[in-house]
Amino acid sequence: MAYLWRINCREIGTESDMWIFVLGHRIQRLADVAITPCPRHRQAWIGAAVLLVFGLGLPALRAQERGTPAIPPNGGLQVLSVSAYGVYYSTTLPSTGGFQPTNLGSDVGVGGSAQIGLTNSGQHSTFSFVYTPSYTGRIRYSSWDALNHNLSLNATRRLAARWNLGFSVSGDLSNFEGSLFSPTVLSNVASVSANFADLSAAMLGRSSTNAPLVSILNSAPLVESPARTLLYGERMLTSAAHTSLSYSYSRHFSIIFNAGAARSQHLGGSQNDQAQNLYLLPTTTSGNASLGISYSLSSRTQFGATVATSRVVSDLYDGYSTSSTASLGRTLGRRWFLQIHGGVGLMNPVQRTSVQPTGPHPVAGGSLGFRISSQTFLGSYDRTVSDSYGVGASTTSTSSATWRWNRPGGGWWLEGSFSWQQLQGVASQNLSSWRATASWGRRLGPRAALLTQYVYLNYSGRVENSPYSQSQSAMRVSVVWTRQPALPR
Repeated sequence: MAYLWRINCREIGTESDMWIFVLGHRIQRLADVAITPCPRHRQAWIGAAVLLVFGLGLPALRAQERGTPAIPPNGGLQVLSVSAYGVYYSTTLPSTGGFQPTNLGSDVGVGGSAQIGLTNSGQHSTFSFVYTPSYTGRIRYSSWDALNHNLSLNATRRLAARWNLGFSVSGDLSNFEGSLFSPTVLSNVASVSANFADLSAAMLGRSSTNAPLVSILNSAPLVESPARTLLYGERMLTSAAHTSLSYSYSRHFSIIFNAGAARSQHLGGSQNDQAQNLYLLPTTTSGNASLGISYSLSSRTQFGATVATSRVVSDLYDGYSTSSTASLGRTLGRRWFLQIHGGVGLMNPVQRTSVQPTGPHPVAGGSLGFRISSQTFLGSYDRTVSDSYGVGASTTSTSSATWRWNRPGGGWWLEGSFSWQQLQGVASQNLSSWRATASWGRRLGPRAALLTQYVYLNYSGRVENSPYSQSQSAMRVSVVWTRQPALPR
């Protein structure tokens, strides 16, 4: 997988499903056309991009706030939010696939995004769909211009008095910088407007009436690791589907069946983009299923037990993993909740490129949450057998935390988050990565806000006997408009 660095001026290339936003709240599809201007035309194109983005967003930028925009109930397909931003990168990392990346120096870019969605809810079913395209144009390194896409679909249906069915599909097509500022699941949860009772119920697996919280926690999970670029290269496609079926035997006792599938793959660029195309894994395909029980010991205490199995297939590893865990969740007072779980897991390799231990491994984890009127803190840790990427790790350790502060009725807010993951085993040899983010926001009106975000990303460890260590930081300043009065992310 060794490629020569080539950063050339390209005229007109091809890229499927190219979308741009134009003035007057219209969307025009330019099928199979992508234009990357030469440096001599660069300033004109950047200026045009800024005008296009602000032409879409400024007519409504007299009002707004924060958080993931709420979808109005039964509102039909609507533009939920629009943002325009400028971003600074401390270094440009065209590839980490060689584990000895070459820094190309700092760079700046401008871009914009929009969020389009619809929802439909009835007495026995709910449905929601959100699609988010975004585009960032680089000023110095035009080969890293990218149009990114993200979508999610969630549906629930009450089949009978005791039976409930859930289904979700998620997809993300983005480059490395598209993942830099993407919020974690806990960050999305912390931004939702919910009281402590709803938050603790959703996090502990009890029944919750807060639809946005339930939708976030039950969505098909996508690759969220900071190491995604190290594994799949500069640009990747990840998709997942998840379904659940639950039976409520009584008000206290439920049986839950879950099944899902996911696929992650590297996406190649043009011949002029070979510098971006170094990667460790071309594709990873996985499937999983679990059967669990949930029992409410009291209004504050929840007990559960789960047996889960999965299979992961890649060029480096093909095998099954099975785990059995028990969990205990408890609401502590009026502000805190805690959940812990533990058990044992086994690996059963079908095909492997190195020797992995097949004996039992301990699996454990937990989550902690705190909420008052102005602050929310959420944290989690999990240790599992194998890995979801197919690099041949024996165990995976993952940790995530987020903190959010905003005074009710106030005009500004603060947020910080941290995520870390380590793959341990013979093949992966302790691949490690972590990401820290901080953001500050200020309302400009009931539906408009100014948002400043900073992110720091670090890789370190050894893969295939090749040591690597690299870091990058970036800062983005955005002006955001939302249809619903909600603080933007």
